[in-house]
Amino acid sequence: MFIPGGIIALTTDFQTDSFYVAEMKVAAHQIAREALIVDVTHAIAPQDVKQASWILLRALEAFPEGTVHVCVVDPGVGTDRKILAAIIHGQAVIGPDNGLFDVIASRYHVAAIIELNNEVYFGPRRSHTFHGRDIMAPMAAHLVRGIPLESLGDSLHRPLVTQETKAKIFAKRQENEIHGQFIYADSFGNCVTNIFEDDIPDDWDRRRLRVESGSHAVDGIVSTYGEREVGASAALVGSSGQLEWAVVQGSAAQKYGFEAGIAVKIVRENA
Repeated sequence: MFIPGGIIALTTDFQTDSFYVAEMKVAAHQIAREALIVDVTHAIAPQDVKQASWILLRALEAFPEGTVHVCVVDPGVGTDRKILAAIIHGQAVIGPDNGLFDVIASRYHVAAIIELNNEVYFGPRRSHTFHGRDIMAPMAAHLVRGIPLESLGDSLHRPLVTQETKAKIFAKRQENEIHGQFIYADSFGNCVTNIFEDDIPDDWDRRRLRVESGSHAVDGIVSTYGEREVGASAALVGSSGQLEWAVVQGSAAQKYGFEAGIAVKIVRENA
């Protein structure tokens, strides 16, 4: 049973200068005036569902149980794609069924899935191109007010992510190497990977590891940026618990041109 905690967290690709964000907040506020509406980010690259799916994971791990997340990165808005609400990690996540749920549903147990199709709980406006304002934000507000999840639509009894997709999301170990990929660059230009700290065996000496991507390499995984000189590359586990490739007081994304999907690996040398 989902017990709302009063927080609505918004993640979109609308960008920070967009009026659309305010429209979503007003749509939610008119129904749940007591809700605390928090902006996770509105700087997802336009239509970049994969980036949004990873940011959702970070948000899910940062927010408390009972949070209602609304994620609007929806290039298929107005088509027959479904709008879902899923209970994952003790929180409700609302968004289009277009891959946004892939990462969080692969890492955490999915307790329930609802197709949000009960029009009683839609907003008063019914556009074909702004379901974030007209359906998702109102549904989130009703959840916060205590409307049972099951009242918002039909239960779905199917996996939220396929085994084939799961197999492609996370890094894989092959003997003395861990193979992954870059997934996004943060606002500092640090290039975040899908290699988690718990992917690295405890008995691997991080000072003797080598991180490679194409013709580029960094020797050793450090704990802080300050362990490398200004302008030098550094590999470290960031605050997300994931391996990052950084340039101290610079941008690895700009210096190396790393983009989402580019392969990266950790090599255990002299094993």
